[in-house]
Order: sequence, then C-alpha cells, then structure tokens
Amino acid sequence: MSYVTARDGTRLHVAEYRPRAGAPKRPTILCLSGVTRTSRDFSRLAPDLAEAGHRVLALDYRGRGRSGRALDPDSYAPTVYLDDIRQVLFAFNIHRVVVIGTSLGGFLTMGMAVAMPTVLAGAVLNDCGPDLPKDGVARIADYIADARTYPDWSAAIDAVKAMLPDLNLDEDGWRLAAEGCFHEEADGRVHADWDPRIAAPMRRPAALPDLWPMFKALRPIPCLAFRGELSSLLSDDCFRKMRDANPDLRQTVIANRGHAPTLDEPEARSAIHAFLASLS
Repeated sequence: MSYVTARDGTRLHVAEYRPRAGAPKRPTILCLSGVTRTSRDFSRLAPDLAEAGHRVLALDYRGRGRSGRALDPDSYAPTVYLDDIRQVLFAFNIHRVVVIGTSLGGFLTMGMAVAMPTVLAGAVLNDCGPDLPKDGVARIADYIADARTYPDWSAAIDAVKAMLPDLNLDEDGWRLAAEGCFHEEADGRVHADWDPRIAAPMRRPAALPDLWPMFKALRPIPCLAFRGELSSLLSDDCFRKMRDANPDLRQTVIANRGHAPTLDEPEARSAIHAFLASLS
C-alpha cells in the first residue's frame, strides 16, 4: 500500500501489485473503480495481471476506501479526480499506462483521453458508455447520499443485492461485492466505505455533459469495452453506437451480468489478457 498527496492535500491510497520476479516486462496498468467502489474490487484481477508481468496500481478515489475524505465536497468532481490521477502517475513516475476503468472509472478513462492522451497506452471500459441514463444517475446519487450502516455482513450483502439485482453473483461473489464498498468498524457494524457527500455534485443540472466527444477522443488509443448483458446503465443500442464511432473498438458482452461485470468472469479475463498481449 502507498499514499499520494493530492494537490489540495487529500491523502490518496494506492494499492500496488508488482510483477513476479523474472516475468517479461509488460505495460503498467491503472485500475479505476466505480463511484462508490474501492481498489478492493481488483483484488483478484490485479494479482493475476501482476503474475503475467504487469505492474498494477489500483486507486481509492478521494472519499473512498483508505483515501482521505475531502474538506471541500465540491472537489468530488471528475476534473479533480483526473488531477488526482495525474498526481498518482507523477508520484509513481509512470509516463504510459493502460487503464482498466469500471463505470465511473471508464468515464475518467475517457477524460484522460482528452486531458492527457499521451499517457494512455490502452483503455478497457467496463460497462460504461456515452449515453448515460439520467434516471440511473439519480438513483445512484440517492443511494450514495444515504450511507447507511448495517448490523452485520449479511445485512450489507442483502443491501448490495437490492441495489444490483441483475448482477447474478454466487454467494462468494456477493460477499466480495459487499467488501468492495463496505467495511466493519470497531462498533461491530458494517459501514459504507464512501463519503456520502460525493453525491452532491452528481445532483447538479450540469453534472451530465455530452460524453460522446470524450469517448471519440479514445479512437487513436487501443480500446476494449465490456457490457453486462443485463446492464441498466449501458444499453445494447449505445454499445452498438460506440462501435460505429470507433470501428477498431474491441467489444465483449458478459452473459447474465448486470451493472457492472466483476472482470473475474472467464470471458472477461480471456478478453483482457488477449487485449494486453496485443499491446506488448
């Protein structure tokens, strides 16, 4: 574990996975999670990628996981998240990186294609696209703002199942999903692992800009996109339009998954390894 200080002094936690000794040198990977999620979402994928020779970093955004909570809630904004990412890359002396971004992480990857295109060696977008349903964003913001606590892990897991009914995980998967955004405190209760104030900027009228120019900025960059077959945030129509806008885009649909695939699915792992091999 490492920590990087953001420009405003917020402490950012970064989980680092080093490649195994003797592994061939392969591109560095930055993993970016969903809006309430943490670096723990990549606790299975990252070691697998490190074993294949990649140095992997997984970031806890400000206000999530082991990162500090921001003093100013207005800093829970994409422009600040992008600057935080820039500071992390600078601190780790990384000049080129492949980004694996789930949901919010994918939108930030698109933002990187605009703000720092020379940094991106490749991009993996997990269940996110330029046509984001406004009702879906409102539902997520309501969920985030009500950061409840639960008496035990069983109750927390039930809450995750209620929020993500189409994810269709096994019991081990549901536990991992809950551990990716909750933690147990000294009081014995299970608490949300995010600052509920991150919802405030999402509720503003200007919170949803036109994302298509950002997506199109990825066109010169090798890119792989996943869609959960049952996703309510990335429609099949939007997924097709993404391919029309970028004919070189690689696409994989993860069967029987809603938002968002865990990337532990065999077809996801296979597609990621094939994509990364094409960059080497």
